[in-house]
Amino acid sequence: MFKFQSFHMYGIIGSAVVTGAIVIAIMKKMNVKSTLGTEINYSVKKMSVRRYLFGGTIFGIGWAMTGACPGPMFVLVGQGFGLFLVVIASAIFGTFLYGLVKDKLPH
Repeated sequence: MFKFQSFHMYGIIGSAVVTGAIVIAIMKKMNVKSTLGTEINYSVKKMSVRRYLFGGTIFGIGWAMTGACPGPMFVLVGQGFGLFLVVIASAIFGTFLYGLVKDKLPH
C-alpha cells in the first residue's frame, strides 16, 4: 500500500511528465520557434532498454545517496545544509565527465 507521501511524490512527477508531453505536442502542432527565431528540431530517440536502464539507475543512485530531489540543491545550501555543496560539486563533475565521454556513448 502506498503511503500518502510516496503517492504525492509520484503524482507530482507524473503530472510534470503529462504536462511536458502536452506542451511538446502543442509546440509541434503550432510550429513554435526558439527565442532566436530558429526552428526547433525534435529527433526521435532510439528506444533501448539497456541505455535507459543504465542512465536511470545512475540518476536514481545519485538521488538516493543525496536523499533529496536534485532540483533544490542550491536552496538546501541556502537553508544551511552545507553538505549539499558536495552534491553540487558532484553534479558539476558528473556533467563535465559526461561532456568528455558523450561522443563515445551510444546516443
